[in-house]
Amino acid sequence: MKKLFYVLPLFLGGFFYAQNFKADSAQFKKISNEILAKGKGYDDLKELTKNIGNRLCGSANYEKATHWAMQKLKNAGADKVWLQPVLVKVWTRGQESLKIKTGNGKWEVVKMLSLGNSEGTKGKDVKGEIILVKTLEDFLKIPDEMVKNKIVFFNYPFKQEFITTGQAYGDAGKYRRSTASVIIRSLTSNFDDVPHTGALKYDDGIAKIPAVAIGAETADKLEKELLKKQHIEAVINSNCGMNGEKLTNSVIGEITGNKDKSVIVVSG
Repeated sequence: MKKLFYVLPLFLGGFFYAQNFKADSAQFKKISNEILAKGKGYDDLKELTKNIGNRLCGSANYEKATHWAMQKLKNAGADKVWLQPVLVKVWTRGQESLKIKTGNGKWEVVKMLSLGNSEGTKGKDVKGEIILVKTLEDFLKIPDEMVKNKIVFFNYPFKQEFITTGQAYGDAGKYRRSTASVIIRSLTSNFDDVPHTGALKYDDGIAKIPAVAIGAETADKLEKELLKKQHIEAVINSNCGMNGEKLTNSVIGEITGNKDKSVIVVSG
C-alpha cells in the first residue's frame, strides 16, 4: 500500500497537468481563431509602414510610431498604457550607393542597403575587385593576401526549409565579415530584387568595415558573371554610422484580467 500511496500522487499530478494544458490550449486556440478571422494586424502594419515609414531607434519617425502605438493599445482595450524610458544607440543611414563594373566595362548602379549598425565609407568611394564566396568555411580557406583590399560577396541564400523566420535570419546573416568591405545577399525568403538587411554587430578589436546587401535577383546575376572568371569591380559610397545615444521610450499596455489577477501573460 505504501508504494501505491507514493505513486498515486505522481500519477494524479500528471493527470491534472494534462487537463490544465488542454484547457490552456483550447483558450489560446480561441484567441488564435479570433485574430485570424477578425484581426486588424495587417491593416495596422500597413498603416504603420505606409503612413509613418522607417522607424530607426532615436529617429523622428520612431517617436511618431511610439505615440501611434499608444493610441492603438488604448483602442484595443488596454486599461493601462504608459511609456517606459529607454536609452538607445542611434544609427543613421544617410546617402549611399553601389556601382558594379562588369566585363564589358560599363558601370551599373545597383539597388542596395547598408546593413543596420554598419559603418559607412564616410562619403568616400571604396573601390575593389569582387570575389565570390558561398560560405564562411570557404572564406576562411582563402589566404589573407587574396582578400586584401577586395570586396567579398557572400551569396548565401536564405534557407527555405527553416520554419521560423528568426532561425533563417540568424543562419543567413552569420557570414557577415570581410576585409575592405562586404556585400551580402538579401536576408529574405522572397526571390525579388529588394534588399533586406537586418542589423550587424562588430566584434571588439576588429576594423569596422562597410557592409551592404543586394537583392536576390542581382545577387544571382552577379554570381553568374563571377563564375565566368570575369574581373568585376564595385564602388561603395555610404554615409551611415553610429551617432551616440538618445533617451526614448518603449510602449507598454496592460489589460487587467477578470478571474485570476495573479496570472500575467506577456506578449510583444
